Amino acid sequence: MTRKLSSDEFLLKNDDVDQNRHFHFWLYVCFLSCTVITFGALLTFFGIRVLLTEPRTPRVSFKLLATRSSASVSLWSPHSGNGKPLSKIDITFSEELGNPRICNENGLALCMNWLEDKDDNPQGLLQVKEIPSQEQDGVYCSMHVITAPDDKDINACIPLQGDQLYGGPVTSTQYWPSQNNKISDSPYVTGLGGNEGIVEPYWLTSSGNAVFVPPDVSLFVSQNKTHLCLISKIKEPYLPDHSGAVKLKYILCSGTDPVITHLHTIRSFVPLPRDIPDEQMFRHPIWSTWARYKKGINTFIVNDFAKQILYYGFNNSQLEIDDNWEFCYGAAEFFNKTFDDPKLMIETLKRKGFRITLWTHPFINIYCPAHTIAKNNRYLAMNKDMTQTLTYWWDGFAGVINFTNPDAVSWWKGRLQNLSREYNIDAFKFDAGEAAYLPGAPEIGKLAGSIRLQPNIFTTEYVKTVANMSELKLAEVRVVYRNQNEPVFVRMPDKSSTWGVENGLKALVTSLLAMNMVGYSFVIPDMVGGNGYIDLPTKELFIRWLQANTFMPTIQFSYSPWDFDKETVQIAKKFTTLHYQYSNKILELARKKVSDGTPINLPLWWLDPTDEEALTIDTEFLLGNDLLVAPILNEGAVARNIYLPKGKWQDELQPGIVHNGNCWLRNYTVQLDELAYFTRIS
Repeated sequence: MTRKLSSDEFLLKNDDVDQNRHFHFWLYVCFLSCTVITFGALLTFFGIRVLLTEPRTPRVSFKLLATRSSASVSLWSPHSGNGKPLSKIDITFSEELGNPRICNENGLALCMNWLEDKDDNPQGLLQVKEIPSQEQDGVYCSMHVITAPDDKDINACIPLQGDQLYGGPVTSTQYWPSQNNKISDSPYVTGLGGNEGIVEPYWLTSSGNAVFVPPDVSLFVSQNKTHLCLISKIKEPYLPDHSGAVKLKYILCSGTDPVITHLHTIRSFVPLPRDIPDEQMFRHPIWSTWARYKKGINTFIVNDFAKQILYYGFNNSQLEIDDNWEFCYGAAEFFNKTFDDPKLMIETLKRKGFRITLWTHPFINIYCPAHTIAKNNRYLAMNKDMTQTLTYWWDGFAGVINFTNPDAVSWWKGRLQNLSREYNIDAFKFDAGEAAYLPGAPEIGKLAGSIRLQPNIFTTEYVKTVANMSELKLAEVRVVYRNQNEPVFVRMPDKSSTWGVENGLKALVTSLLAMNMVGYSFVIPDMVGGNGYIDLPTKELFIRWLQANTFMPTIQFSYSPWDFDKETVQIAKKFTTLHYQYSNKILELARKKVSDGTPINLPLWWLDPTDEEALTIDTEFLLGNDLLVAPILNEGAVARNIYLPKGKWQDELQPGIVHNGNCWLRNYTVQLDELAYFTRIS
């Protein structure tokens, strides 16, 4: 039965609801105490006492303030001595829905609906349900579901109130913490609304709150220095279903330690990797033809590049033949005018110790014979009106494979596997895969599967397909959505050969931290020195880039040390050797990521979330819990300020010197051939 309120606002504590719900339970306990023998009564008493003193989840209370078009939900702990709630979310609807009323439903921590006086059908509904956990870690999680008619918008905002924010999308210009990455009402879809290939709907605050949005939400996001806002509305690129409703769902986990909250949330709601990728890629550099040669490749260029790598004494995990090996994009056949005998070329490279990978993508250009086959068999994704299959990507007009169609996947995958068998190719480097490349975007057409999972399901299924292309775990991708379980390397967005955070060297560290925070630790930083699209990398930029990359999971070269001088070659050997020396540690951390979700590369605050200085450090990072890296990221600099969090830190540049933590090392000298890093010894 619904109770009407005399006012359009009210305050509800769920403790009051609990008393009503548990009344019969306590009456029964009293009856037992009066009718059973003394021993039984005592046993009952002590059993209840244990139940009350050792709860599985922390006892919390909700407070709710509602109007005809809004609600404010706060979560309180009895241990909150500072007068602040554990979390607070402000919910607004784009229009008034009616009078707010409490609804009592079993199994819910909180329930409210909105309806007019003369209408028994609720126009809006808010439900909060506790998510039980066996973990004794002090983290409380609940599922919040808000429903309204599909012509309305739902907005749920979390006020940061001075907190730092981590997580959210990974972009070319990547700031850290994440509240500095300003987003305004952007569709949370790969490649759309200013997003790139990584748009995981997960955020963490420095006070210990984590928010995760399930994939079946028509999600838009606003994010700035004061708020994180989750918005649900049925507008492009999302399509309406038959329910007539719009729904916003999110999981809120609250604790007092962001590290504990993060691990609890990741383990509970984000899939962990089922295995690590190829070990050799962790140990030795990847060499790619792309940045150095762009599209100007042929048999001679590839063979000569391999000879240079060996001549200068560098190891390799593989040699990637990048763009322009196909006779047309999507043909899955070598261009015989530039690669007259690809089988012989690959055999020669393998005898020299190289594994071979090919760059590829999900497109088939319109002038390719394979395009007609794919179109006639309905293997291509279609636009909203189901009238055309063409899209435009950076290499022309094409169709894009519909990875939600099993027949299309089988055909596309089979062609690449046949190519691999014919030429003894080890693996592929997979490009693109953003939903933004679907025909007609942002008015994206229907794919197979639930309409509420679209369009990001395109990216998810693409990555699933390529991750299982072969038994070798050499695949690398640049897009992901809910693919944390796949044993693939994920590439950072292409970087420019510049120094700044606007897609340059400084974004290397911030992107690394951002990717680890949303569940992707098998990171391939962009090519050492960047892509050279406008300016070529200088010697100094190349060296500082390699140093910053040394304690990341893998190193990728295209521009080469010998493009500069002998000193650069010697410095590059020094740091590729250092990376190899730590590769066992990196692999150990990769396996730990698989087992318990702990990131490989961590922010400094991971060691002490109460350290205000550490919360915003964006030019340093950790490898595991005990190695701190502080690369030079400014042009012309031979010194920098370095912050050390708590503990004792052995200086690896100055052996024998140990620094006490919680302090700054001011104007710390780091010459061009040096990298500042420190090992925690306590």
